Amino acid sequence: MKKSIKLSLGSVVVAGALGAVLIPAVSASATTVEDSQSQLATLRSDTVAAQTLFTNQKDVDSEIGKLDEAATKLSEGSNADAVQKLGDYQSALTSLAIAAKAKVDPATAQTLNAEAQGVIDSINAIGATATDTTA
Repeated sequence: MKKSIKLSLGSVVVAGALGAVLIPAVSASATTVEDSQSQLATLRSDTVAAQTLFTNQKDVDSEIGKLDEAATKLSEGSNADAVQKLGDYQSALTSLAIAAKAKVDPATAQTLNAEAQGVIDSINAIGATATDTTA
C-alpha cells in the first residue's frame, strides 16, 4: 500500500497548549498487536486532550472515529486497514491545519500526525507476522 502523505518531522516537539500532555513520538519498536493498540489508545487520549484546539467539535469527533475504526481493524487482524484509517486521520488533520482559516492548531496537528506515524510504523512492524499465517 502506498502512503499518500509524507511528513518530514524528525522528532516530535511538544509545544503550545498541549504542554506535557503528549509524550514524544511513539517508536516503531512494538512487535505485538497489544503494543500497537496501546499506542493507538494513547493517540486517541491525546486527540481528546487537544479537542479545545479544534474550531469545530464535529472535526474532533470525526478524528476520534477514525482512531476507533483503526483500533477495531487492528483487533480484527486487518493491519493494512488499520494503517489506512490512520492515514485518513493524518490526511484530515493536515487538511484542517492548512485550511485558509486553520481549523486546528497547526503545531498540534503536526504533533498528532507524528504520533500517528509512530503507530503506523508500529503496526507495520508486526504486519508481516500477524497477517501471513495462511499458506
